[in-house]
Amino acid sequence: MFELRNQHLTVRFDEQGRLTWLENNQTGHGNRIDTPAESFKLVFQQGENWEHVAFGDRQSYEIVQGDGKIDFIVASVQTPTGPAAIKVVLSARLQGEDLVFDASIDNRTDALVTDFEYPRVGVIKSLAGGKPALLWPHQSGEKVSNIGQVLSAMPYGREESSTLAITYPGPASMQWMALTEKDQTLYLGVHDPDCMASELRAAGDAEDTGAITLSFNRFAFVKQDETWPSPPAVLKLYTGSWHRGADDYKTWSATWRPHHDKPQWIQDMLGYFLVINKQQYGHEMWPYDTLPELYERALAHGCDALGLFGWYHSGHDNQYPDLEVSETLGGADQLKANIQAVQQAGGHVTLYFQGHLIDVNTDYYKNGGHRFESKSSWGVPYYEQYNKYHNSHFLKRFTRKTFSNACPACPEWQQLMRDKAHFVAQFGPDGVLYDQIGGMPPYPCFDDSHPHKHGKPSLSISQGRYQLLDGIQKETKKIDPEFAFMTEHITDLYSAFVDALHGINSRPSRAGDRQASLLDEAHCETLNYPELFRYCFPDVIITVRNPAPYITQRFANYAFTFGFRYEMELRYLADCEEIKADKWPERRAYAAAVSALRRRYWQVLGHGEFIDELGLVNQNQAVIAKAYTGDDQVLVACWNDTEQAQALSLSVPGYTFSEWADTDTTEAALPATIGAGRIGLAVFTRS
Repeated sequence: MFELRNQHLTVRFDEQGRLTWLENNQTGHGNRIDTPAESFKLVFQQGENWEHVAFGDRQSYEIVQGDGKIDFIVASVQTPTGPAAIKVVLSARLQGEDLVFDASIDNRTDALVTDFEYPRVGVIKSLAGGKPALLWPHQSGEKVSNIGQVLSAMPYGREESSTLAITYPGPASMQWMALTEKDQTLYLGVHDPDCMASELRAAGDAEDTGAITLSFNRFAFVKQDETWPSPPAVLKLYTGSWHRGADDYKTWSATWRPHHDKPQWIQDMLGYFLVINKQQYGHEMWPYDTLPELYERALAHGCDALGLFGWYHSGHDNQYPDLEVSETLGGADQLKANIQAVQQAGGHVTLYFQGHLIDVNTDYYKNGGHRFESKSSWGVPYYEQYNKYHNSHFLKRFTRKTFSNACPACPEWQQLMRDKAHFVAQFGPDGVLYDQIGGMPPYPCFDDSHPHKHGKPSLSISQGRYQLLDGIQKETKKIDPEFAFMTEHITDLYSAFVDALHGINSRPSRAGDRQASLLDEAHCETLNYPELFRYCFPDVIITVRNPAPYITQRFANYAFTFGFRYEMELRYLADCEEIKADKWPERRAYAAAVSALRRRYWQVLGHGEFIDELGLVNQNQAVIAKAYTGDDQVLVACWNDTEQAQALSLSVPGYTFSEWADTDTTEAALPATIGAGRIGLAVFTRS
């Protein structure tokens, strides 16, 4: 056995580089590794075979230990199909309370190393004698309670049984995950500023209930005669909340993640009222002269910005990027005049443009635009299909619209997108929303004519979008510092370049789910857990996906508690009919009341910092309580998302309670209880 030890951790490895012992020296829990997981897995393409595999437990290792570090060296990998002159070095070192995993691959063959899964941390069954939960960065965050049981119960017949896997960047929003149980946390994150396409993995075992192995798979694409250093992975096993691991990720992200000033109106935006003027199949719902009416409806629901989709003649999800103003909706002059009317009434308007898809039927695509599409390993484009049918089953079954994906590394595509900011700006809106480029899977592009960073397919999207988004951000501010740049989806990388994110799939999960997981650690359920991203990147302004012509009470409560901006969507004929008939008056009134409550305390709720539960003492965890700080105040948003009234018992050390406010009243004392399904705001002032 080979050991590293300091005051924080004791770790041991066997002769195959497997982590066999992981102990938090500050507790009496002992080793947390139940059985050792295979140290690594490597996959490479050679000839026509794309799946030569080197398994970590089938290799011969030279082991070098010294200076607080252990190297496990595989001089030449062995595979079921024979040996290959690919050298792998696995390294482990202790750095304070961190166990840092480094690695390198030296490829002296004509192979292409596609996958490198390392580190693999497991098998873990418990951190403190119970059943851990998994914190998972899907969208803004999820918490999977009793993850070991959940993984074991996953049915066969899936792509991979007993495994959760997600690609980064998008749909995974960050490069870290964690196990939590009682006061113990195991954090595992990758510190890769290039944000290479990768995969976060949580694997179980159908025959070993409760088994958990966490790992990262990097799509490294190590070419012939290349030596590739793997970005470091950091493991922390400590006593305390997940916030401490997240703090490390925040601190590291600040070393490469750029900052820019956002337009003031975006900072103050409470809600985004999304309207499709004309649908994909040609139905015209909202001509340009209805924009003032739409803004009035937005205000009635607590929203203060219009987002116009399908405002172009071809209709939504059609003819990208060849968009033109619609004469049948009213023409350019009507569009300009009615945008101006909304602005004069105090509102703001954004116009949509597509930043990711290319319609294969457009003149642009046929006349050279196809040169800028992403290509798969088969040499064909990655196609996506979108069908916006509403009533026609013919449209549903047989009319899926086909798009190719643009490779954002292409300078020509980047320039086109910068030019389109000026195309949109000529109509006088307050900003532009480029759809989809804030996320989507990181498709590796194999078109060698494109200038991918380091020549790697796995950097075509992440680093290509880095350049694309940076260029659009700068171009929009040349138009006007208050001209906003928005996009769809959520990642730590892409969100750094935009003024606001629209449409992330983060919405309330089952009512009472948090209380159920607190009462019974054996309870199995995936909870929406948006505080993961909100805590790490509180500066990101986010609207939440709500494909409905109303805002439910739970949705309004959810946005209020976690600091999201409202979103409503009017997409189809039924949506138009329902909102014109005011079908949901109680929901409309409640959403507006919650929005008014937020506006009263916006200086902290909107301009302060979301700090989650740090510094907050909440004696009743059945009440979801989230803290915001600013101007010598801490404001605690409270939500009783259960079916019974709950006791309120809150305090913030160093601060004095000032007042309680909800949608109905303002009180000088903290109420003893908060009603079922209700929200409120506790204000604390620095003592």
